[in-house]
Amino acid sequence: MESTTEHTAKQLDRDQALAELRSITRPRLDVPSLPSTLQRTETVAGILRSLLNESQGDDRESVRVMRRLGTRLLTECPQDEPTPYTAWQQLVNLARCTEAFLDVESRSR
Repeated sequence: MESTTEHTAKQLDRDQALAELRSITRPRLDVPSLPSTLQRTETVAGILRSLLNESQGDDRESVRVMRRLGTRLLTECPQDEPTPYTAWQQLVNLARCTEAFLDVESRSR
């Protein structure tokens, strides 16, 4: 389930975002192609940026921790040219962070 929907333009559809994230974070034996992974990374980064924007001003400790982690993951740049494996690792890390952010947010409402 790949989607290139721009999540920042409207309110984030959390159910759709979770479905996209879970398709990435479930265990798998193969590593997708680099172009596919990079495209999905942009989609997940957009979801995470949308969450970060929506949570500005939220003073709950759990949300602040997730904001710091999410910001760090978004600003980390791979050192070398990405390989399919390293790009997939980055995508999974972003997806897990975003999934955890949505979980923290929903539990602390």
